[in-house]
Amino acid sequence: MIENINLAIAFAAGIISFLSPCILPIIPSYLSFIGGISAKELTNSRTLKWGIFINTLFFVLGFSIIFIFFGIVFSSMGTALSGISNITNKIAGIIVILFGLNFIFSFWKLLNIEKKFYFKKKPNGIIGSVLLGMAFAGGWTPCIGPILASILFLAGTTEQGLRGSILLASYSVGLGVPFVLAGLFISFFQKRMEKLKQHLNIIKSVSGIFLIMIGILIFSGNLARLNIFFFNMARNLESWSQENPLGPRILFGISFLILPITMIFFYIKHILMIKKSSNLKIKDFILPVRLTIIISFISLSALSFSGILDISKIVVSWFVFQGI
Repeated sequence: MIENINLAIAFAAGIISFLSPCILPIIPSYLSFIGGISAKELTNSRTLKWGIFINTLFFVLGFSIIFIFFGIVFSSMGTALSGISNITNKIAGIIVILFGLNFIFSFWKLLNIEKKFYFKKKPNGIIGSVLLGMAFAGGWTPCIGPILASILFLAGTTEQGLRGSILLASYSVGLGVPFVLAGLFISFFQKRMEKLKQHLNIIKSVSGIFLIMIGILIFSGNLARLNIFFFNMARNLESWSQENPLGPRILFGISFLILPITMIFFYIKHILMIKKSSNLKIKDFILPVRLTIIISFISLSALSFSGILDISKIVVSWFVFQGI
């Protein structure tokens, strides 16, 4: 039985790994190397992105294979030590908490040791991309190592190989999806990356807090209680939906409107401020990604209000689902 909260934690850990100070700044270099093109060609709008997209997918597959293998190993260790699970969970929890504290205060110098595999030239084809992804996973960089290790300790508490493999697959998806999106929208990504670089210390501290929370949950054994909480919440939502179908529709309809309304407000405010000091036209401010997000959330809100899309059933199914 795989707990959904564990999968969500693993997925979030993957995203945080992508945003870590030792990964985010070198993403363009990785994409350039994976695609077999220069950095200049990578940002050229006329460069075909399909090849980069395919190679990035197989790069993600490469590191996913290694991470999932690690998950199986740690879960098997958890099974072997199931007789003393209370002790091992407390030890694992303490280690993860120390990982988190080190993210914030940087006192554990041993974690700064890394082993990277270097290729003078990218191996040809999709097999080469897989091998490059496996080498990336084997690098165990200082930033990604503690986060990945924390998820591996979490996998160890599942005490079953299948659970651990799915948990690490979720982590790989969290790390891999941003890689793929960055390859597809490299120009947009590089602009946003320059802004994110200014906040890398904040991201690192938030990552540390995230790991400390995971460590506390593992140490205290409250992870299972958290899953029970969400399970009960799903049941209550299901009962409310049956008694008053209109209530959840209004709740989720309004919830989906919050983000687009907020974005539109700040978007218009930003446009008005710039228009006062420039001759730019409205069309110059219409960014495809923002527009897509706004339209998508407004559409979800409309579908929820109309009852065409029953969001409550989706939420209940997600929280009630407990494994394969």
